[in-house]
Amino acid sequence: MSRFVVPAAASILVGLLLGAASVFGATLMVQQDTKPPVTAGNPDSAVLNRVEYGERK
Repeated sequence: MSRFVVPAAASILVGLLLGAASVFGATLMVQQDTKPPVTAGNPDSAVLNRVEYGERK
């Protein structure tokens, strides 16, 4: 009888652990699927500290 109980219990335990890890991983992926907030920069300054010629309007 124990030839079937121990492998069955181990299989159940591994299945539960894999299921919990997949749910946790999917939750993290969904939470990180957002865009960061965009902040307005100073229009008088050059983009990426490069020299820009001309006027911005």
